[in-house]
Amino acid sequence: MQGKDICIGADILTRAALSDEFASASGQYFDNDRGRFGDPHPDALDPAKVAQMMDALEGLVAKLSG
Repeated sequence: MQGKDICIGADILTRAALSDEFASASGQYFDNDRGRFGDPHPDALDPAKVAQMMDALEGLVAKLSG
């Protein structure tokens, strides 16, 4: 899948950290393709899939940190 300009994601993270727009948005999913809050992909709500992803990420971090 081809991605868009990385500056789009950087802008969203900056806005999320600093703007009033996100002040009461804790725990909500922001769909940057639609430019609004919405539901995440169903896999993100599946505890088993989330645990599997976290295991994979922790394994990568451990491997890279040495």
